[in-house]
Amino acid sequence: MLDAPTLILALALDDLVLAAALWVAIPRRHRHGVAAWSASLALQALSFTLIGLRGQDSLIEVVSLVAINAASALSLSLQLAALRALDKRPLAPTWHLGAAFAAAAVAAVLARHPALRIALISLGLSGAFVAVGMVARRLGAAIPGHGYRLLWIGSWCAGTIFIVRALAAGLAPTRLGLAQAPFAALITVAGHVVTLAMSLGFLLLLRERQELETERLAMTDALTGVYNRRTLFDLGEKEISRARRTRASLSVIILDLDHFKKVNDKYGHLGGDAVLLRFVEVVRGCLRQSDVLTRYGGEEFCILLPDVGVAGAKVVGERIRSTVEASTFFVGAIPLKVTSSVGVAAVPNGDAQITMSTLVARADQALYIAKRDGRNRVSVAKAA
Repeated sequence: MLDAPTLILALALDDLVLAAALWVAIPRRHRHGVAAWSASLALQALSFTLIGLRGQDSLIEVVSLVAINAASALSLSLQLAALRALDKRPLAPTWHLGAAFAAAAVAAVLARHPALRIALISLGLSGAFVAVGMVARRLGAAIPGHGYRLLWIGSWCAGTIFIVRALAAGLAPTRLGLAQAPFAALITVAGHVVTLAMSLGFLLLLRERQELETERLAMTDALTGVYNRRTLFDLGEKEISRARRTRASLSVIILDLDHFKKVNDKYGHLGGDAVLLRFVEVVRGCLRQSDVLTRYGGEEFCILLPDVGVAGAKVVGERIRSTVEASTFFVGAIPLKVTSSVGVAAVPNGDAQITMSTLVARADQALYIAKRDGRNRVSVAKAA
């Protein structure tokens, strides 16, 4: 059986290998928080190394204590920063400095009072692990999967381990030497196992986030961020099936920016893109959360309106048309006035054979009539 110092040095090597593997395994473009997590593992390896060297007269005892505890606190704050990077909520550098300084100060001041020192630092680390778990839980709402569960469970287990360590410091202060006490060594190994599980959870979370982003890109328009044409038809067929099954209403609106080619010719494609982005912003403000806005192609957009009949869809179309007309668009600092034409179609009552393609074609025909009749108006498709 390995003696305690050798075991601890082996754990340090394990952390270093894991940090390097995590860095190498993740492509550069997906390394959200990976640098912080890898640095966290490297600092934990440093902390283990210093613990393993203690008692061999390699370092001054007080300096060793300060370095070990500062590294441990900084390692944990980096884990928190890695998760917040995935949540797009960066952690200020002052938090890292504060965590390291607080742990170092407690270690220095209480260097001759090991029971109180270990109890206080353990409670602080336990609270930090709880914070990591809370962030992981919040990430789970945005990135469903198993990664956040491993992180959340692991962080709470680690928090419990450090509470046990704090209690042990109070109940058995004479058995605190990590290299001598089997109980303390056992807690160290348990903490390392939790770290491995949390690192696996972090890796899974990265993969799940990447898959979610890939799926989102496949479903949305790169410029405007709204759904793309393929997604329109996928969702539309599902809504038609639901409307047919429940005898609910369903309507489609097609929008087209009038004379958009002139905007592109005069201001270039970047100017045209700015107008499209503003147009999407204006249209979204006129819709319910359940309505589906998609980019149909070029300057044409299509809206799916569940549970809305033809009369309601016409009202929505008119609201969009009038809001667009009243809004100011900008290309740089240059203000523009833009209008739109609107075509409306609805699922006819009792039509069990209609498809999404047919419904969109009817709305498109209504749009053609609106443009033919002078633009900046709403036209409703006639019932088939």
